[in-house]
Amino acid sequence: MSYENSTEFTTTIAITSTNIRNSSQAVSSAVITLLGMQTPVIILVWFEIISAGIVYGFGFIGNLIASVIFLSREDFRTVSTGVLFLLLTLSNTVHLWTLTTEFLGIFNIYVYSGEFLQCRLNYFVQNVSRTVSTYISITVTLDRLIRTEYPIKSRRICTCKNAIKSTIAYLIISSISYSFWFHPSNSISSSTGGCTTGLTSAYTFFFSNIFLPLRFIFVCVVPVIIMSLGNFRILYNIQQSRRRVTQAIVESNIAGGKSNRRTTILDRLLLHMMIINVCAFVITQVPFHIYTIVRTYSRDLGLVDALLVRTMLLVWQSIYFGIGSYFHCIASSLFRKAFREIIKKILFC
Repeated sequence: MSYENSTEFTTTIAITSTNIRNSSQAVSSAVITLLGMQTPVIILVWFEIISAGIVYGFGFIGNLIASVIFLSREDFRTVSTGVLFLLLTLSNTVHLWTLTTEFLGIFNIYVYSGEFLQCRLNYFVQNVSRTVSTYISITVTLDRLIRTEYPIKSRRICTCKNAIKSTIAYLIISSISYSFWFHPSNSISSSTGGCTTGLTSAYTFFFSNIFLPLRFIFVCVVPVIIMSLGNFRILYNIQQSRRRVTQAIVESNIAGGKSNRRTTILDRLLLHMMIINVCAFVITQVPFHIYTIVRTYSRDLGLVDALLVRTMLLVWQSIYFGIGSYFHCIASSLFRKAFREIIKKILFC
């Protein structure tokens, strides 16, 4: 069983049973128990496995193609929003890999050997990449907001260089914040082969009562609030300036401003991509984060039921990091065209 599951179950198991040595062992036993469960449960397990295969498989392919598109097209490379989407895709790919290894760990399939890689570095990278992806999404919203709120100042603020600088800052701050994952208490259980926090009560208290609530606030609640308010303000600004934009387009046509018209179209496509990205984040990420908090303080679900629910939410959460590039295709005709061109090149060499 994966480490993060172990930390979330530790407090509950310690209270309800003194015979269970640690939560990792308990959850691994729960997985084995699935073999003897009724048919509906087995069907649910297979549904989760098939869903995970689809999400992770298409996710890696989509992220790879999206990265090629963002890198190959000058339209995206020279706009701060396009650079942010490229960095978001790269971070999503890293996070998707860590989610894949965690999903395999639910079924006692461990990609890494050794507690440093399996129980420390992997979960450190998972939390860093999740936070970086989240705050890049916030930056995308703020980038478009500044462009609609301060059109003139945005030329100085919304630059590709500033987009890269902000991402590096997120990476450094997240790495420092999650450095506790390298604590020696994060080790492999000798009885199960999974990760465990050990028997240190202070460390368990830190995970259950400090880390999970703080992660819920800063990686879920705050981003959702900022991105939601930012989108409402952007749409309001667009509505208010629609007449002026229409007039500007008319004047550019008279003056032969073909490049201005192309820039307006690209801005509109990037705006659509940003709105879909925010909506996808809210829909896929909020349920998982809420569950981690509720499960920490509630013991209503048994271990097997909790495992099934968490696995489903893990796959659901992975959708955002795995098939975000397909959302871009839905939002942008320009992205769809580039996507089709790359697919043709791959199929016909």
